[in-house]
Amino acid sequence: MMVITSLAAVHAQTKPAAPKAAVPKRAPLFVGNGTASWLPRTELLPNAETIETKAKQLGVRQRNMDPFGLTTYPRENDAPVITEDIYRATPKITLNQALQTLKINGVNLRHKEFLIGGRQAAEGDVIELAFKGEVFLAQVTEVGATQLHFRDLQRDETGVLKHDILPHLSIEPLQIITSQLERRITPVEPALPAKP
Repeated sequence: MMVITSLAAVHAQTKPAAPKAAVPKRAPLFVGNGTASWLPRTELLPNAETIETKAKQLGVRQRNMDPFGLTTYPRENDAPVITEDIYRATPKITLNQALQTLKINGVNLRHKEFLIGGRQAAEGDVIELAFKGEVFLAQVTEVGATQLHFRDLQRDETGVLKHDILPHLSIEPLQIITSQLERRITPVEPALPAKP
């Protein structure tokens, strides 16, 4: 019985290996003088064999993939296979983005109100904004000389809308300014007109 098992073991070890699949022959990587019909016929251009021997000395020939994950020397059958769809998260739309679409026409600091188009809004009012499919309920929290502050009631998010509309400033009467300048004015005789 031992003899039969030892003969089976020897027979299994001496079994010939399966023949390897033949590697398909590929077209040459490079074209050169004499192999490409579109190249001009000149001795200045190297032939394909010279280019191949020079290319073997390059370090890139040792790599199959470039830094971007693509094959270094692509072939027609080396096209990347995409197995699944890649979904990217869409960027979040913020209250500040929606506020930048507003056009401020006027600001009244005394009454803490401003104009958007033809509509009036004041501190404490809620403005409904629609931007890129999102709806914002923005409450006006502060009306300032250079910016307006908002808070979204649904998302508890704050936003700022800057403007360059100057508030109504009190202007000094012109008589006070002229009376201050009278002390500094020196009378000068008018120049005579040139004779024709």
